[in-house]
Amino acid sequence: MRRLNRYREIVSLLVKHGFGYIVQEIGLTDTLTMKDRLIADFKQGNSQEMGHRLRDLLEELGPTFIKLGQLLSIRSDLFPVEVISELELLQDNVNQVSIKEIKEKIQLEFGRAVEEVFTSLDETPVGSASIGQVHKAVLPNGQKVMVKVQRPHIKETVYADLEILKDLSRMMENHYDWAEHYHITDLMDELAESIKNELDYMEEGRNTETIQLQFETDKGIKVPEIYWDYTTAEILTMERIDGIKITEIEQLDLPEQEKRQIADMLIESFITQILREGFFHGDPHPGNILYIPDTKQLGFIDLGQVGRLSSRKRYDVTTLMIGLMNEETDLIVKAMYRLTYVPSSVDDKQFYDDIDRIRKKFSHTPLGELNLGLTINELFSSAHHHQIYIPTDFMMLGKTLITLEGIIKDIDPSLSLLELAKPYGQQLLMERYNPVKFGKRLLKDAEDMTESFTKIPGQLEDVLQKTSEGDLKVKISVHELEDIFAKIDRLSNKFSFSLTLLAFSIVVLGLIVGATFGTNTILTSIHAVEVGFVIAFLMFLWIIYSIIKTGRF
Repeated sequence: MRRLNRYREIVSLLVKHGFGYIVQEIGLTDTLTMKDRLIADFKQGNSQEMGHRLRDLLEELGPTFIKLGQLLSIRSDLFPVEVISELELLQDNVNQVSIKEIKEKIQLEFGRAVEEVFTSLDETPVGSASIGQVHKAVLPNGQKVMVKVQRPHIKETVYADLEILKDLSRMMENHYDWAEHYHITDLMDELAESIKNELDYMEEGRNTETIQLQFETDKGIKVPEIYWDYTTAEILTMERIDGIKITEIEQLDLPEQEKRQIADMLIESFITQILREGFFHGDPHPGNILYIPDTKQLGFIDLGQVGRLSSRKRYDVTTLMIGLMNEETDLIVKAMYRLTYVPSSVDDKQFYDDIDRIRKKFSHTPLGELNLGLTINELFSSAHHHQIYIPTDFMMLGKTLITLEGIIKDIDPSLSLLELAKPYGQQLLMERYNPVKFGKRLLKDAEDMTESFTKIPGQLEDVLQKTSEGDLKVKISVHELEDIFAKIDRLSNKFSFSLTLLAFSIVVLGLIVGATFGTNTILTSIHAVEVGFVIAFLMFLWIIYSIIKTGRF
């Protein structure tokens, strides 16, 4: 038991360096923490199997946990690539809700018979997911639509699961440092917010209209119209788009030039969403992007999950993209720092060197062959290594770009996302330094700075008032607290040393005086000077040794 911590340290290092089989063979697995056992599974080559088990578990636990897995699938900083690949395969396919229950739900929501709402409603669903299922229908005016109907009583189940997940995340953060570092509670809050938005079909309708407005003058992009008279929080009715999955374009045997045009159109649409508007499709898998052969349009559907970027973040993402395209380490590091949460303990020089190493690694690769997904994953991995926290919105953006790259490769393996995006990047760079826009940005920064300066007197007054009332609170991190305690320890040790030295000097001085004047005491008769000096000197050496041993002097 006395050596348990050291055992754990040795066993963890064995696992870290790939010798987990030794730990298992000699029966030391029980000394591992939960985190180390997970790492042991990964190091033993069981990542694929673990990912498969995790996916099966989440699918069986139901809709909330499926959404949890889908959220975690964008966290390449948390799991190995094999586990991420399994989480990406999470399916919402569940048992169909009977047509009787669907009709009852429609009647309850609209307060009238289904036949009065829709001229016809296909009894066989197009898709059945964990939160709702989709049916083809026709409106009274003859418009063909898709109707998404939420499963009965699904909200009660999801809300109960979310409360359980919040409790579990709090318990994990209380027990495990790594859970606190990864902000597990914040992840659960983001998950809860995401699922609650998906449970509100009015929100999905608004998302769809926002994306539709982005492309109202672009004839190449089709976004379904929302029919609000036939939409509620639990039923969504939208225009039906007849097309094929974008990855099935290969079946059309199109000429290379047309494939290139489709890929260009896809890239331009997401440049518009991400860098110009800051509101983008957060789940652009092939099933949610259609190609309409008759009109040669791209169709975006299923906009329940979207990403949002403020103007400042759009500026920083643009900086990152320009840095990657132009192979400028300074720009990449600057953007990474602004897009993430960087702890004060990070080694800036080492992080810069790591990013520069990644940049050099890819600088010798032709732009057309550069794998953006691999580059982004390496950047995230380096940030994780330096304990830099990556917000979920930035992770979602990275996942979106990686998904787009995969779609483009499916359209035509010879195409590259970065090569296609470079002209748009150059255009954005020109816009950035446009005198008018540059002036507006400087004016905005000046306004922000002025506002900050005007707040300083009030904030200073508040601090002084709280100080005078004894109500000033100081926030200190654990790392800073340890430094403070160490300094207090050093001061107390120095004080003890001085006190001991003073006492030792007084004792020796007293004995010398007594011996000099021949005071007839029991002490002088037993050579008290020598004995007292030896005892005091030994005590002096002992306290010096104790202080030096602590390393705090």
